[in-house]
Amino acid sequence: METTQDRLLDISLRLFRSNWPRPMRYGLAVLFTLAVAGLKLSVPAFGAPGPDLFLTIPVAASAVVAGLGPALLATVGTTLIAAYFTPPAGFAFALNASGLDVIGFFFEGLVVAVLGASVRAAFRRTAESLDRREQLEQERTALIATVNHEIRNPLASLSGYLQLASRYARRDDMRERVSPSIDEAEQQVARLVRLADDLQVISSPNAVFRIEPEPFDLALAAHAAARRVAALDPVRDVTVNASDAPLVALADPARLDQILDNLLKNAVAYSPRGAPIEISTNAEAERAVIRVRDHGAGIDLAERDRIFERFVRGATVASQPGMGIGLYVSRAIATRMGGRLFVEESSSEGTVFAVELPLARVLDGDGDRPFWGGDRVRVEDRGEELDAVDEAGARTAEEGSTVDAHNARAAD
Repeated sequence: METTQDRLLDISLRLFRSNWPRPMRYGLAVLFTLAVAGLKLSVPAFGAPGPDLFLTIPVAASAVVAGLGPALLATVGTTLIAAYFTPPAGFAFALNASGLDVIGFFFEGLVVAVLGASVRAAFRRTAESLDRREQLEQERTALIATVNHEIRNPLASLSGYLQLASRYARRDDMRERVSPSIDEAEQQVARLVRLADDLQVISSPNAVFRIEPEPFDLALAAHAAARRVAALDPVRDVTVNASDAPLVALADPARLDQILDNLLKNAVAYSPRGAPIEISTNAEAERAVIRVRDHGAGIDLAERDRIFERFVRGATVASQPGMGIGLYVSRAIATRMGGRLFVEESSSEGTVFAVELPLARVLDGDGDRPFWGGDRVRVEDRGEELDAVDEAGARTAEEGSTVDAHNARAAD
């Protein structure tokens, strides 16, 4: 019984909150009025005691379904019909009891029109309240999905590096590799702390993420991202096309890692099993650009901007799990870093996502110029960190570690 009531309520609310165009709403009032007139012509006894039935049917229906304006039109129309059928028949009007009934009917019609419109307004407010409640529930669900979406990669990496450190600590010939693994685990913990701060931001309509920009080599970030994919999906072929010369961007490296992880996770999820993924870096017009190319089904032209909105997903992946959060977060972060994230091209053979970031700049003897690699100490320092991760990753591959396999299953 409750299910039937819920369905009736849902149908009623849909009816009352329909934003029909003005001609349709007034057309409904005319239709209701003509229907009552036709019923009176077919059944002369209908409304014989007085014209009240003309009031209760078309005027009330027009007010509740179409609004006050159509209800007033129905009142005028039904008043004319009542005058026509009130003795003496026709539009002859006399100030007798019957004529006074018609006048009284008109004012009753006005009252019913106002009351019916008030009922309609109440139903519309109820419908809007239910819509808002549904939206809040969707945002709550999306927030939970964001937690799962955003922390899965750093948690998997943290678990993997801690297990590697534990394994190296038990072997005398590998203890020098414990420290790099612990350092990388600490970086993942710091990333989780920042993600925890982001969760409060993403729950608000206007997300503003904290950014800590610094110069860093974009090519090193691309290689590190490729290694993270290889750890989670060992059979996936991920190639990096980057120049040997440093391409130094001025952005937040941890935030870029977050963007790349989202793009690469989508590339893995929405591409055929074993399909390659390409990452490339370039400098274009004083902008550093990093591209991620997959070989999935592609994105329709009409959806290439909409997929960056919150809760929006492309039609080609609608049947797969997801909440439409990752690209929204990634674009917000890219914008905060002074860059942009967009779909550069897409077809049935795959999609290319591009991330543009500002190039780092330093002052030289001639003034301000794009920074391509002058700060070699900072670039080399970051390279040493990644070399340590490479060394640990290589050892993991040699041992056929089950840690990465476990993480891959967790990430799936």
